[in-house]
Amino acid sequence: MWYGTFYKPILLEIKIPKLIPKPIKAMEMTFTALHGATYNDPDWWEKYISGEPQTSYSFEIASIDGQIHFYIRVHADYREQVEAAIYSQFPGAEIEAVADYTKQVPMDIPNREWDLHGWDWKMLKPANYPLPTYTAYEDENKSAEEEEKIDPFTALMEGMSKIKPGEQMWVQIRAKPIYYSLPSGEKFVQEGEHLRDVLAKRIDEKKMKLPPLWKELLDFIVNGAKPEEEKAQELFPAEMRLTTGERDTIDAVEKKYSKPIFSCTIRNIYLGKRDVWFKPNHRHFYNYFNHFTNPDINSLWIWTKTLTRVKKSPFWFVNYIQERRAYVKRRRMYRVYRDRLEYYSPWEGGDEGAKIRLNTEELATLYHFPSHIVSPTPGIQRTEAKETMAPFNLPV
Repeated sequence: MWYGTFYKPILLEIKIPKLIPKPIKAMEMTFTALHGATYNDPDWWEKYISGEPQTSYSFEIASIDGQIHFYIRVHADYREQVEAAIYSQFPGAEIEAVADYTKQVPMDIPNREWDLHGWDWKMLKPANYPLPTYTAYEDENKSAEEEEKIDPFTALMEGMSKIKPGEQMWVQIRAKPIYYSLPSGEKFVQEGEHLRDVLAKRIDEKKMKLPPLWKELLDFIVNGAKPEEEKAQELFPAEMRLTTGERDTIDAVEKKYSKPIFSCTIRNIYLGKRDVWFKPNHRHFYNYFNHFTNPDINSLWIWTKTLTRVKKSPFWFVNYIQERRAYVKRRRMYRVYRDRLEYYSPWEGGDEGAKIRLNTEELATLYHFPSHIVSPTPGIQRTEAKETMAPFNLPV
């Protein structure tokens, strides 16, 4: 999307403290604060003529030669709001503006020296179904240390810290706030309420249109009266006939739209010099995102249209075309990541599952600052000591 001359992006690097009592819960509170920090609600003139759309964030993790960095990219005018939201939950953090790491590699990747592999993620079910979150393994009776030891974020941190010099792994989550006071937000809530009623069997989509009277009469003549068991079932409300799993799914759907929502794009890239290139390293992304798979609610899966790999053919001329396709897809993947764009920007493309909507709880589960207890890897950039204010009576 073209943002005009008003958009001045800034990349902030966050050096996190070693000890964080409740890292995911604190990150959820941070996202809640950030959700309202950039409220703009541009009209059609600001959006399409002046180039002032609703500001979005880009939450990123980059492992460069095994050193892991946490970044947030946002409009420069909102820097103070971002810093205030982070410091409120992570007072020991350090935030500074840095150069864009995506521009520290050759701009013509892939080339003779560098190669890359990446893709975007999608949801297997409609966005109103939630992803599994940290509350699945959170327990009030457990200590913070016990909870953090089973944080699936460990898999990603360990994998990203193991790469060699000359290799890089990038993860990007673009998040644009959706406000319930706007038409897009109202529509999302209405869809969620409708899905809840369907799951609760208050609405039978197959019987929403009543059959004509002559069909009911013909059914009575052919099949006769309804069995006593079926009549008895109709005496009980549909909610009383739900299974435990169905109730859990309904609770999860209701919880989805009870918290602030972001429209998100999730993508990852593994790139490196060809002399150290080890393609199986991209499996670390699978290992992490596979934790968010639950057939009863929703799951993340590869959006195959964005995958930079293409299948080979036994025919040489077909292989030549496939190789060119793979090259173009790699070039596009690098460009949309560097410019923080939708994959088909400026056009809206893809399928329904590619429209990812995450509330603050889901987003915090996917992206948060890990405590030293869960990820003691030396590759994570952390603050060495907690900074405090100078005494007020200090002589000057």
